[in-house]
Amino acid sequence: MKRKIQRNPADYGYPTDDIAALSQKALEVTHRLTEFYGVAPWPTKDPMSMLVDIILSHRTRDEQTAAAYDNLLKQFGSWEAVRDAPTEQVEAVISNVNWPEQKAPRLQAIMRRITEEKGSLNLDFLRDMPLEAASNWLGQLEGVGPKTNACVLLFSCRKPTLPVDVHVHRVSIRLGLIGKKVSAEAAHTLLQALLPQDAQVIYNFHKGLLRHGQRICVYERPRCKKCVLTDLCNYYQQVVLPTNVSPS
Repeated sequence: MKRKIQRNPADYGYPTDDIAALSQKALEVTHRLTEFYGVAPWPTKDPMSMLVDIILSHRTRDEQTAAAYDNLLKQFGSWEAVRDAPTEQVEAVISNVNWPEQKAPRLQAIMRRITEEKGSLNLDFLRDMPLEAASNWLGQLEGVGPKTNACVLLFSCRKPTLPVDVHVHRVSIRLGLIGKKVSAEAAHTLLQALLPQDAQVIYNFHKGLLRHGQRICVYERPRCKKCVLTDLCNYYQQVVLPTNVSPS
């Protein structure tokens, strides 16, 4: 199924004036969080390696993902060897991640599909493709959803497309950049509409909200007293602030 990369603000269901205000807010959020946390270095994995990493990372902590990724290369030596290994061996090597019984066969199926279509297990060609074409090509692979798709294209190909994980999704809702009922999948296109077609800005936005969601704007008890965004945050203004106001 083709995934259209829309760019017209009206395509996202917001009036133009609202889009302009939200875009300014998104850029200010990006600026403040980049200053607060510092500029994150770009990942160095090639697109094929990044695809493996992101699939392993689904619902799994970063340290577990890194260990499973390293274990695959230590055990098998190459992605071709992972592709051709007995599935139960691959599953055993990545047993520390969540759902290894699903991820092992999925990884191998994707690797076989890439090899069949391209003649080798290499995704470097995505770097030279236009964004929409690259996104559509990746999207045809079974198990590659919007987040995985965007991670590979942004992190390894430096294409201007936004990944939305649980942290980016939660922080965006609290800030009021998207509505409370917007799904993580829908958030990819809605948030993309607020940002310029600039891979560095999109990467800074993603990393800023990711770090903020991990360290301050956490799930259960956000640490609002340490937040540099309270004046921009709908959740703080509408939920936290009223509860701290003494009755007259």
